[in-house]
Amino acid sequence: MASKSRREAVEYLKYLAFANETVNKAMNVFRQLPEGEPKRQMRELLRHYLYNNNYACTITPERPIEPEYKMLIRDDCNGDIYAVDKNFLSFHYRYALKNAGLEKHASEEYVKALDRNKAWSDMCEFPTYRSVEGAVLARLIEMQLPPNLIKAMKVNDFRDFVRNNCGEEFARYRERKSFIKTFINARETEFREMLNRGGVDPRYTDALVEKMRKTGEAWDVVVLDENGKRIEGPEFDRHHTIPVYSPNNVASLSEVNSFNKLCLIEKKFHRWLHKLEQAKVSDDMLYFEKIMVPEHAACILNFETYIAHDFSNPERRLFPMRPSGENLIYLNKLAEMTYKFSSLVPNAKREKTPDRFVHRGGKGSR
Repeated sequence: MASKSRREAVEYLKYLAFANETVNKAMNVFRQLPEGEPKRQMRELLRHYLYNNNYACTITPERPIEPEYKMLIRDDCNGDIYAVDKNFLSFHYRYALKNAGLEKHASEEYVKALDRNKAWSDMCEFPTYRSVEGAVLARLIEMQLPPNLIKAMKVNDFRDFVRNNCGEEFARYRERKSFIKTFINARETEFREMLNRGGVDPRYTDALVEKMRKTGEAWDVVVLDENGKRIEGPEFDRHHTIPVYSPNNVASLSEVNSFNKLCLIEKKFHRWLHKLEQAKVSDDMLYFEKIMVPEHAACILNFETYIAHDFSNPERRLFPMRPSGENLIYLNKLAEMTYKFSSLVPNAKREKTPDRFVHRGGKGSR
């Protein structure tokens, strides 16, 4: 029985290596092809491979949000605020800083000034900014900025003020309520099993899990072996299932960072996923084709392997959906198409024959 399990594990690793190499070669050719029929065919086949693994494509009109609101989403997701370019600060805010403390104002004036400021009201829809409401009010009162100017402050003004005066309090929220920390606390066993089955060195996995727990990060993991050589392993990005730059059909922009709207995805596959998305113009309107990850996908190792989790109901045990059909059908077709179109790419390495793989397992590969 143990011997059979070992054979199956070895067979799976061989298949996984073939799948990763096939998609890697295909994406390398795809990204270099000029727009035209060959590129369209490759995009469609790659997408159908994803659809077979329960991904989907949604087409939405492009309604880009203002850059400062996009930065709010980023601030809230990461738990830190980039330094704001001084050129983006309003005259009212800069004048208020210069005139801080020149006159005394009652606390009630600051409460009213913040209540009447739409930018601050919008910002407090995000839990990170809402967590520092009290600190912002206290700091404004302490500094005695003119309340009449606070009423006119913009989003970037408040971002700058929070960063410079309440930055530690702001960061503390995501230190406590981090997406990555929440995920690894709920699914560490499954995460370790997924990486082990994928052939990841256990020493790397240990270091990655430790970093996820301590810092809420799943990247830049450095592990050395006994000879001082770096042990390689997967790194993961946070992925928004609702586009940050054009979030449609949301009651509040804060929904974009809802844990059920986020997932971890291995960095290379994250880049590939976005390369398969596309903007289109129809009837003088710009539309965007976005690839949607499988429902409840919380951590994606590759296009066939992921962990499912319901953050709104953590006790609910979810499992990945099986592929609709045999993945090898798509992978072998993809290998043939890559071989065919590689001749259209300058300096592309072209094999004598397209790679193929015969898998003895059943339907799918998970």
